Amino acid sequence: MKIPTIMIAMVLICLFGFIGRSYAEDASKPKEPDFSSLKLTGDWYGQRTKLAENGITIDIDMTQTFQGVLHGGKEKNWKYGGSLDYWLKLDFQKMGLWEGAYVELRAETQFGEFINSDTGSVIPVATDGVFPLAEKHITTLSSVVFTQFLSESFAIFFGKIDTFSGDNTFFAGDRGKENFMNLNFVANPVILTTVPYSTLGAGAVFFFPSATAENPATLNFAFLGPDGQPDTAGWEDDFENGEVYAVEYSQPTNFFNLPGNQVFGTTYSTKDFTALDQDNRRILGALLGLDTLKENEGSWCFYYNFSQYMFTEKQDPTQGIGLFGRFGLADDETNVSETFYSIGLGGKGIIEGRDSDTFGVGYYHISLSDELGNVISDRFGDSDGLEIFYNIEVTPSIHITPDFQIIEPSDESVDTAYIAGMRVKIDF
Repeated sequence: MKIPTIMIAMVLICLFGFIGRSYAEDASKPKEPDFSSLKLTGDWYGQRTKLAENGITIDIDMTQTFQGVLHGGKEKNWKYGGSLDYWLKLDFQKMGLWEGAYVELRAETQFGEFINSDTGSVIPVATDGVFPLAEKHITTLSSVVFTQFLSESFAIFFGKIDTFSGDNTFFAGDRGKENFMNLNFVANPVILTTVPYSTLGAGAVFFFPSATAENPATLNFAFLGPDGQPDTAGWEDDFENGEVYAVEYSQPTNFFNLPGNQVFGTTYSTKDFTALDQDNRRILGALLGLDTLKENEGSWCFYYNFSQYMFTEKQDPTQGIGLFGRFGLADDETNVSETFYSIGLGGKGIIEGRDSDTFGVGYYHISLSDELGNVISDRFGDSDGLEIFYNIEVTPSIHITPDFQIIEPSDESVDTAYIAGMRVKIDF
């Protein structure tokens, strides 16, 4: 087993960065967050702060993953892959143009290889390996969204929308780059059939009581194209086969006088589907070598997410331990995953002196559709999985995450897969 040279170099850089930071910082004098401490390249001699004060924010991050199947699965392989993400936010109000408007752009690059097809799992165990497109080493502009606030409680948005960033909880989410790596913990998989990853669309958001509140409730409506892809553009292509309608309500809670959140959502697509329509975020069709079944008109799903702190530090309410979970139902005639649920425990700063480290342990269960037919159901069944990670903050801009997963694959001819990995994320 050979660990990629670039990952060894990055780990050494991280460790030296940690040593230098431990001597440079005075723990008795906490610092306000700034680009100098949060980004590897710093504040660019003050120019980064000046740009942000004038409405231009630039972020670049790189994620590297070295992951392998230790036992079971389809193949015992170790693979190295990763991604680069580029963000640009333009705040028109700070730029002196007009109030309440901004544009966010996001581009992505994928490189290397991932073990998703080696595990026998229906849903990828390495989320970073399926974006912007699975196993395609491309750079593409996956999101360009314009938002305009019409009041403190109401905003509209339109553009090329990255739909994957809205499913976070306190302890799970973040695109597989900071918390869990398995897609089942990063998002609710029942939405994958009806909602494409990157597509043209528009929508509106209501904030209760207002967007200026510390933690407002939100009601989100979206109208999307069902055929969008991050490497395509144009209204005609995205809406050629129908539309997607999505509604989501997010409600902050304060059970036990501790922060939490409840999310309810539903989607409906008018597109014609088969249960094995290919989607780079699902790989059952690829495992079977099939891509056609009976075609059905339209598809729907319902999902529910929650997160709830059970304990927090008085000095810092972001440090603590809590529960999270997801539940989903989907149209069994057009979805591989008919029912889904996950439950887990997450937290931050549980080790003395490691206030910014995070951890998580979670379990998920996927029930496959009963409508897939005997040829498929005789070979494939429900799937279960367990994942545990510990995210080490080397510096505020560098994180190293050991990760371990146990997957009971849907493919009943494949033994239980034991998967180990290490992730390095750097914010430039």
